[in-house]
Amino acid sequence: MDKKSILVVEDSHYLAESLSDMINIKGYEALMAPNGREGVRIALEEHPDLILLDIRLPDIDGYEVFRQIREDVWGKKARIVILTASESIVNIAKNIDLPSEDILFKPEWSIIDLAKKITDIMEG
Repeated sequence: MDKKSILVVEDSHYLAESLSDMINIKGYEALMAPNGREGVRIALEEHPDLILLDIRLPDIDGYEVFRQIREDVWGKKARIVILTASESIVNIAKNIDLPSEDILFKPEWSIIDLAKKITDIMEG
């Protein structure tokens, strides 16, 4: 059986590495993308089981990443969790269609909160 994978689309190297370490410790394969274009490419090539997506990225924003992934047949059902520090729930809701429980606000969540969310999604 193939190992389940989680794609982290995050431009903060420190946060991306921390998330990658936590994902690997939980027994999943961590895929990393430092920007939006790379995130779209990896998502559409690798079809990860979960995508952790930052909104503020250096090239295209997370909204555009979300839109491009959703245009793909596989991407229509891809599981995506938004991680953001600067966007409001109202702004996110205007731009993407995701349940509110799939949006985590930095720094309100801890790595433990995210680990639990990942376990709930991946094993649920």
